[in-house]
Amino acid sequence: MAKGWRHIWLVFVVTGWLAGGSSSAFSELNTNQIKSAYLFQISKFVFWPEERKQFDHFNLCLLGPDTYQGNLQKMVGRTVFNKPVKFRAVNSLDDAQQCHLLVLSSAQRIKTSELTAWLKQHPVLTVADGAQSIDKAMVVFVLEEQRVRLHINIDLARLAGLSFAANLLEVASKIKKGGQ
Repeated sequence: MAKGWRHIWLVFVVTGWLAGGSSSAFSELNTNQIKSAYLFQISKFVFWPEERKQFDHFNLCLLGPDTYQGNLQKMVGRTVFNKPVKFRAVNSLDDAQQCHLLVLSSAQRIKTSELTAWLKQHPVLTVADGAQSIDKAMVVFVLEEQRVRLHINIDLARLAGLSFAANLLEVASKIKKGGQ
């Protein structure tokens, strides 16, 4: 088993155990902490265009209110493709042009047509919560049977010039491709 795959597998096993465990264990590691841990692991399984790797930092951005309760900032100081993670909140898609990973905390407020037009010009991984966000985010966190699961939109990723490692696709509970 490849080293990277072991890491993502461990995150999924731990979160599955916690979600299925006692409520006291689950309260110690809430869903926002789990999602933040996923983001760090997921970022290792995304292929960005080479020019996107020329930045000095891996830019993690948040568009909208911080529904992650400050847990995204815990990624600061870690590295993704040998670049230190830098976090910043942005107010619009125009402000997010330098982002690598953009968390859309209020995806419903963004017009799908506006986002897809923007993604054609900017290779940014979009992430959101809730199955209804599958048309706006490449990675969507959903709760299924009290566990955090991933839905992945391959079409949207391709539109932005991104792709996913097979290891990540294997752990997704739903994959949207070909207009499905």
